[in-house]
Amino acid sequence: MTALHLTLGPGAALARIHGPLVMPFSNVLHLSFPDKIRAAQLAGFGGLSMHPHEVLRIVAEGTSIAEMLARARDAGIGICRLDPLTNWNPHWLPDNMEAGYIAGHDISAERFFAMCEQFGVRFCSLNASFPAGRLSFNQIVDYYASTCQLGARHGVTCDIENLPMWGVATLQQAWDIVRTAQQPNGGIVFDTLHYIRSHSTIDVLTSIPGEQIHCVQLNDGPLTLAPGIRLQDNCFDRLWPGEGEFPLTELLGTLARTGGLNQVNPEVFSPANKALGAEEIARRSSDSIHRVLARAGISA
Repeated sequence: MTALHLTLGPGAALARIHGPLVMPFSNVLHLSFPDKIRAAQLAGFGGLSMHPHEVLRIVAEGTSIAEMLARARDAGIGICRLDPLTNWNPHWLPDNMEAGYIAGHDISAERFFAMCEQFGVRFCSLNASFPAGRLSFNQIVDYYASTCQLGARHGVTCDIENLPMWGVATLQQAWDIVRTAQQPNGGIVFDTLHYIRSHSTIDVLTSIPGEQIHCVQLNDGPLTLAPGIRLQDNCFDRLWPGEGEFPLTELLGTLARTGGLNQVNPEVFSPANKALGAEEIARRSSDSIHRVLARAGISA
């Protein structure tokens, strides 16, 4: 396992980004599987996350999971995360997304974790796509704990991600759920867009032990949304790290101090990506993440 190193100043301990940089499925969703691997390889990244419905499509087109694994392995790329599982409770349906989105995320937890096991994937992301207020805190904790227990039978860690447009809106809520559930395979996905849009604070981020943050998704944008732009619109129209106003240097420095720089990746959902080939996706992914790491004093 490789590591990026950061010296935090005289007398400070050495901080590390554990593992290779990861190519998130968001950036390569429009590419064929061979080009996904190629983009990750050209970017110099060692990991790749996959969307479960994208896996189903690739399999339906004639490429098995075993063949995907072999191709990735031959290229030196590890498939490290399945993202996301939304159907982890019976109340998962969102009320602010179109039918196509719902159809593209409707996979049972049992089938999802079986897919994780086929890939040998040890981490997955959970999105709480139900509307805010539909479930009580205790109900969410119970469903999350049950999902973690199911994931554990397949060797999978279940990382919950706060999304301000849905039922687990803030980083504090996500952390409260994880620590209340007390599951050994629980954890957090930290996303800079959701941190900013949920008005989460650096104090909350500092309070979360770094070993509980298993994935860091970097992206950028304006600090304040323009009038008429909805959260669900902005979620799928992001800027590359370093192109907006997010305090990425401060956030990276905090994560370095807590030891939370794990599975670091530039997660950029954007309609503009569809026009870009593997080479350009690789260049933008690599350039942007190395730029913000350098600004934070982290050398790759």
